[in-house]
Amino acid sequence: MTPEGKVESYLRKAVKANGGKVRKIRWIGRRNAPDDLVDFGFPRVALVECKRSADTDPTDAQAREHRLLMADGWAVYVVGSPEQIEKMIEEVKNG
Repeated sequence: MTPEGKVESYLRKAVKANGGKVRKIRWIGRRNAPDDLVDFGFPRVALVECKRSADTDPTDAQAREHRLLMADGWAVYVVGSPEQIEKMIEEVKNG
């Protein structure tokens, strides 16, 4: 499993343990968009980009796409460690 895959696996397990769901997203005709939708019941949802480590920033193209999604009202997170995932879960779950 890739380092990014390990982060995504932890994301899935942690969200499920907290009563949420994770859905893999495919963006037809779009590149650099987040890969996962975290759902704790609408409106407690977020788009999540998993990275291989906590100190890995999104590419410029990904950051641009994230800004566009945030301008439309989406919560967008970039996570690369269990600590970042737990913080994201807490923020999304509690609104």
